[in-house]
Amino acid sequence: MSQGSEEERVYADKQLVISRAHPDSGLSITGAIDYYNAEAVAEALTTLFHADGEAPAIFRNAITGNGDLHLDLSRLEFTDVTGIRALVRLAENAGDGRRLVLRGLPPSIVKVMTVVGWAELPNLVIEPAAE
Repeated sequence: MSQGSEEERVYADKQLVISRAHPDSGLSITGAIDYYNAEAVAEALTTLFHADGEAPAIFRNAITGNGDLHLDLSRLEFTDVTGIRALVRLAENAGDGRRLVLRGLPPSIVKVMTVVGWAELPNLVIEPAAE
């Protein structure tokens, strides 16, 4: 994984990198989330999500003015249900009217989230895939 420079990374392990996407567009997840790293990924995102202005300046633009966290998942290669559940838990615990906005989620994952009912959570927004 070489996505994003060290200074732009929120989290990195052998199979996944979370880094700043583009200015004013949130964070990008590249690689795979599974049983082995789902908790660490959730912890890194939760820490950033709840930093309340104390996040490093380079990541403050990942949280929009209303407190939403935007994640670009178009480079997500794989996630198991543990990874999906970690994202859902992040949305469930967003609080204060904040939302987790998922962009570029693979259609198969959108289908799983819809069937299980997670796509209907008030603090979770799944943006339609770009065509």
